[in-house]
Amino acid sequence: MTGATGATGATGATGAAGATGATGATGAAGAAGATGATGATGPTGPTGPTGPTGATGATGPAGTAGATGATGATGAAGAAGADGATGPTGPTGATGASGATGAAGAAGATGATGATGATGATGPTGAAATITVGTVTAGAAGTNPTVTNTGTNEAAVFDFVIPRGDTGAAGTFTPASPVADAVTQFNALLASLRAAGILST
Repeated sequence: MTGATGATGATGATGAAGATGATGATGAAGAAGATGATGATGPTGPTGPTGPTGATGATGPAGTAGATGATGATGAAGAAGADGATGPTGPTGATGASGATGAAGAAGATGATGATGATGATGPTGAAATITVGTVTAGAAGTNPTVTNTGTNEAAVFDFVIPRGDTGAAGTFTPASPVADAVTQFNALLASLRAAGILST
C-alpha cells in the first residue's frame, strides 16, 4: 500500500536550451475567428503622382435640350471694323416711271451783257428797187382811195382804186388833144396821191 505523497521540492535551475527541433508539418487551418471591431481611420496619406491621361471615351448620347435661359443684357458696342473692299457694280435696274414735273423755280438774275461781237462783212449791194403803176380802177363815190402793192418790195406794182367824184355842175366843153388830156389827168392823179401821203415823192 502506497503512502501519502510528500511535498513538492524546490524547482531546480533551468537547464541549457536544447537545439531547436525541425519544424513540424503545418496543421490544418483553424476556423476563422469573429471579425474584430473596425479600427479608427488613419490619417490621409500624401497625394500620389498624377497618373497618365486615359484614352477619350466614346461620346455619349446627346442629352435633351435644356430650357432657354433668359436673354442677357446687351453688351457694349465693339469698335467699328475696317471697311471691306467695294463689291462689283450690280446690273443697272429698269428705268423707273418719270416723276411729276416740279414747280418752276424763280427766274435767275440776268447775267452780265457779253462783249459786242465783231462787225460782220458788208453784204453785196442789192438791186435798185422799181415802182410800176399797175391797174387804175374807179371806186364808189365817197370811199377812200387805196393803193395795193401786187409786186414785191424790190419791184413794186401799185394798183390804184380812185373814188368817183361828186357830179359837178354842167360845164362848157372845149375839145382838147386826147394825148395831152390823158397826161394832164395822170399827173393830176399823182399830185393828189402825193398830197394824201399815199405815194412818196
